Amino acid sequence: MKRILKTTLLSASLTLALPTSLMAKDIVTVGDAREELARGVATLAADPAFDTALREHLTKGKASLADVLRDVNAPASTETVSHLRNLERQAIDLRGLTGALDALIDVRVQGVAETSPLPAAADFWTGTVSRDPVSGAKQVVAFDTAGAEHRFALEAVPAVPMLLIESDSSAAMRAGIAVMNETLRDRGVQSDRTAPASVTALSNTAVPSGAKAEQLTILKRIYLTKDHEPNIQGDADIFAIVSGVGPDGKAQIITKDMPWLDHDKRWYTPGMDLVNWTDYGTNYVNVQFFEEDGDVNFKDLAVAVTSAVGDLSVLISPTAPPALIAAGVSKIASEIIKAMPTSWFKPPVKYIDSFYVIERGGNYGTDERPLVGARGEAHMVLTPYEVKGH
Repeated sequence: MKRILKTTLLSASLTLALPTSLMAKDIVTVGDAREELARGVATLAADPAFDTALREHLTKGKASLADVLRDVNAPASTETVSHLRNLERQAIDLRGLTGALDALIDVRVQGVAETSPLPAAADFWTGTVSRDPVSGAKQVVAFDTAGAEHRFALEAVPAVPMLLIESDSSAAMRAGIAVMNETLRDRGVQSDRTAPASVTALSNTAVPSGAKAEQLTILKRIYLTKDHEPNIQGDADIFAIVSGVGPDGKAQIITKDMPWLDHDKRWYTPGMDLVNWTDYGTNYVNVQFFEEDGDVNFKDLAVAVTSAVGDLSVLISPTAPPALIAAGVSKIASEIIKAMPTSWFKPPVKYIDSFYVIERGGNYGTDERPLVGARGEAHMVLTPYEVKGH
């Protein structure tokens, strides 16, 4: 009872100290947190200390909100700064990244040419990308220089200088992939493994004498016809899920960050170790590509994937006939798609493509005729590679 009373009094005192515009809203989703962060930054924009701190920390039009707030020391803004820091902590928690990240939120300048002088912070609108609570479609929630709230479809955002509140996507993805893989290991659908490497690194790596050579499948080239990232949100954040059956007969699911794969309609040549066949007990895997939308809870996603896969692998013994193994491995990929957040299948869709039943040792596609995914949105060239002992 004392603890409940103490918490209630603390909440009440914080509410009383905040500006009326910030007293508000229960934070249920990451989008809620970003909306309230945008609202709060809009209230700070008139503070000269915020303007100075923002200019100090902007690099290529972007700054960490935590870094900016650290340098806002005006007494009149103390409670607002504290509120914003708490909102960022909530956003980190809602993404399943508590303990994996200290800072998540960036402020990015939108609508100002690189060659133009930066307007005063008070002359910016402040906004963020969120989802319409009814339709689920993405929208921009913005606060004008008078603090009035506006909502726009992504293609109808006015051409005004705007401070966009968004996740530090590269940091979130790195941490999120690590959290997902750790959760997958904890839940028994991923064995211990090393991080993916490039062909250049692999060519300088030898298997210990007497050890069995490692067989790999290298992602030589890849092209996306559509990256599913709205232009206002900048670069795409692509990750892959490689799934199959492990040497123990259980499902084996590994997620991979692809920070370099950030735009559509261009060829990339990563030379990436996409599949290390040491991780798998059969000759077949699936490869699926997704665009992370800035809202996903990585830990919850990994739990959903393992729950969806369930005991499918019990029916897929590594010694089963190849046709049965291939069918079972394909079923794992289908269950992974079902586990993805429903919002990922609303515009803009975040599921990019699937490649089913990639075989150990296979060459897939050429520069002239690449392998095309099931949805036709990803094209790639795969080649086998062996890391041999000396």
